[in-house]
Amino acid sequence: MIDNVLDIIRNLNSGSIIPNQKDDITKIDIQSDIVELYRDISCKKIKYYYLAKFELDEENGDNMSMIESEIMKAENYERPNPSDSYMILFLKVEDINESLYPRIIQIEENEFFYKKYVFYYTEKEKKSFCEWCSSLEESGKPTLDEVLINAQNLDDDSEQIGFLTRLLSKVPFFDPVFPKAIMSDFNNMVEQRIKGIRKNRDNIERINKLFIESVEGDDFDTELLTQKIYENLMEE
Repeated sequence: MIDNVLDIIRNLNSGSIIPNQKDDITKIDIQSDIVELYRDISCKKIKYYYLAKFELDEENGDNMSMIESEIMKAENYERPNPSDSYMILFLKVEDINESLYPRIIQIEENEFFYKKYVFYYTEKEKKSFCEWCSSLEESGKPTLDEVLINAQNLDDDSEQIGFLTRLLSKVPFFDPVFPKAIMSDFNNMVEQRIKGIRKNRDNIERINKLFIESVEGDDFDTELLTQKIYENLMEE
């Protein structure tokens, strides 16, 4: 449905979309070809995640109205409250350049009905990441923690790192455990990716500090860290 990006997420999460929860329990079938819905039942307040295939045309039009129509016409479930709902939009593009960012920011800033994340990627990035992950499969498919450990051996500007760091930033239900042995290298990797996009040293230092403080704490929260980074970028 969304290429094989959902399969990548499952592999990194040890076989399921939502970490430590089987798909047959978390998935809600809304009978759509472009949208899937999962719920995280591990918290006191259930969170709902819509995963949708997103498309942009040359004139900056998109298929958001079609996505929302698919969700609204589904009748076999009780629609969650907007405050408990998140939408992750998977956008495959030919290439990634500066002209793409304003459109993505515009979409993510519009939180009408759902808090939105746009995971954008190229087919070349995805293929490179999958091939690299396959090379790590000595004892089965690598989990996210194993991928992060091995990521320190990659160049910061590699396609695999670009794909991975964007995936971690845009998919809010990942649950990574960061071994201290790789913290320094991973901090540097994140810093380089932000530097390449924003080219602003003050923002880099501020965001990297947020990252270090969040990960070193006892109650690391991926969603909260993502929101803090997003808010800092918006202040630019």
